[in-house]
Amino acid sequence: MTEKVCIIGGGAAGVGLMWTLAKADVDVDITLIDFREHLGGHALTVTVEHNGCQIPVDTGVQFYIPLLYPNISALTKLDGIKNSVPTEAYDDLRVACAFPRKNGEPRNWGNFADYQRGPDFAMYTAAMKDDAERFQDFIDFSLIEGWAGKTLAEYLANPPLPYEDQAEFVNFFLYPYLSIINGYGAALSGEVKFEDLFPLFAHVPGIWPGLGSFTSPGSGYQRFVDGASSLIEALNANAQSIRPSRILLNTTVSSVVAADTLPGPVTVTYSQDCEAPVSETFDKAVITTDMDATRKMLDVPQNAELWAELYSKYLSASDWPLLPGACYIHTDEELLSPDLRQQCETLQFTAYYAPASSAPGYDLFKTYTTYLQKNLHDNVDASGLYLTMYGYVPDASQGDKVPDPKKVLFQETWTHGMWLPTFMMDAKKALHHAQPPGASLSYPGQLETGIYFAGNNTTADSLEHAFLSGAIIGNYGWDAPYPLDSLLGFGMYELFYKEFMFPAASASEKLARRAEGHPMGQNG
Repeated sequence: MTEKVCIIGGGAAGVGLMWTLAKADVDVDITLIDFREHLGGHALTVTVEHNGCQIPVDTGVQFYIPLLYPNISALTKLDGIKNSVPTEAYDDLRVACAFPRKNGEPRNWGNFADYQRGPDFAMYTAAMKDDAERFQDFIDFSLIEGWAGKTLAEYLANPPLPYEDQAEFVNFFLYPYLSIINGYGAALSGEVKFEDLFPLFAHVPGIWPGLGSFTSPGSGYQRFVDGASSLIEALNANAQSIRPSRILLNTTVSSVVAADTLPGPVTVTYSQDCEAPVSETFDKAVITTDMDATRKMLDVPQNAELWAELYSKYLSASDWPLLPGACYIHTDEELLSPDLRQQCETLQFTAYYAPASSAPGYDLFKTYTTYLQKNLHDNVDASGLYLTMYGYVPDASQGDKVPDPKKVLFQETWTHGMWLPTFMMDAKKALHHAQPPGASLSYPGQLETGIYFAGNNTTADSLEHAFLSGAIIGNYGWDAPYPLDSLLGFGMYELFYKEFMFPAASASEKLARRAEGHPMGQNG
C-alpha cells in the first residue's frame, strides 16, 4: 500500500531523501515542504542583477572537495544530472586576513605572493612564515605520530618543536582559519582534533593537495558554475522524472504532531504564502531542518507528553549548541579593510573592524568573512559584488560593521553547526533513540512515532553530509539501498550510518541516556 510521507526541508537532505526513495522505486506518495521560494537549503544560490548581468551567488556552500565529498562528486557525474550541473576546478583559493593597525602600522597577510610583501603586509615576516611551515609540516605527519585524537589546544600547550612567536602565529594565522572552518567567529581549539585538520591542511605531494595552505593558494576544490542550488534543483528534477512528488514552497511548518496512540498518523500543520494554516495527516514525516527549528515544530502542546518523555531528552538546546549567523549580498566596498582594497583575494577575513583592548588586539567573535565575487567567478562583470558572512547576527546600533542598507541586495539569518563532524557528537550518536524503529533495524525503547530526523546537524555541516543523512534515512526507514555507484562514497555513507546516526548496538546501550521506561510504549 502506498505510504504518504512528508519531508520538511528542501535542501540536500530533504531532496536527497526524495531522490533516494524515487531511485529505489519505494511505494511512497511524497510531499516536500520548504519555507523558501526555491529549493537549496544551506546550498542556497541567489541570483542578483549586477552590472547588467545575472550573477549567481552562493550564500552557503562555496566549494566542494571531490576527495572529501565523494558522494557530491559522484552526483555531478550522473546521467540525468550532470548536464544540469556544470562544475569547474578551483585551484587558486586566495585567503587574505586584515587586522586592526598597531601603532598606526598595518597588520595584514595573505597566502599568496601579492599579499606577502610590502608595508601593508608586514605581518608576513620570515619568522611568521617559518611558524606556518612548521605547523603544516607537523600536520603532514600528525596521524602517523599518534596525534589523530588529540586537540589543537593540547598541541599548543606543549608543541614538540618551539615556535618563533607562537602567540602571533596562533592568533593571527591559525585562529582566523579555524574561525572560517567552524562557521565564523570561533576557533574552538579545545574541540578541533588533528584528525579534523589533516584533510584540510595536510599536503602529500601527488596524493593530497594543499587545500588550506597558509603559504600558497589552496587547491583541490571544485565549484558549481551556476551555484550550489543547481545540484539540488537537478536532483529534484531527476526525482520527479522517476516518481513525481508534491513540492510546497513558500510554506512554513508550525508543528509536527505524533498520534495520541502509537503507532498512528503524523499531523503536519503548515501555512503556504501566509494563508490560513492547514493540517494534513501523513503515515510518516522526516524533518531535515536544523535542530532549533526541529525543536520548535515538536515542542507544541499537542506533543506535550511525548516531548516530556522522549524528545526533551534528545533534542534539548543544551545538547545541540548551534550557532547564529547572517549573510549579506551587497556592493559596499567599505566592508573590506581599508588596508586591503587591492581585491586580489578570493575571500577576506576581516578583523579590522573588531578591535579589542586585550591581546591579540581584536575580538574573534566580531570578525566576518567576505567573498569577492569577481575573483570567485573569474568574471569582471562581478566586480564590486560581495558576499559577507558573520558567525553572529550583527547590529549596527551596537557598533557592528554591516553593509550600507542601500547597497544590500539580499540578506538572511540562519542557524548552523560546525564543519567538524565531531561537533555535537554525543547528541548525534544519541539521536537514534528519538527516531522510530527502522524498516529492518531498531533499538530498545524506540517509539513508533512515525517522525524521523535527518539533515546536516545529524552528520556534519556540509553539502556531502546533508545528502548522506537523507540517503541514510532512506535506507533506515524504507530499506532504500545506497543510491550511487561509488566505492569511496559508500565508505563515507557507512561511516556516518553506523558511527553517527545509527551506531552499533553496544554503542547504543552506552548512549541510551534514559531511553527505557517510556510510558507511551516500547518497541524492541
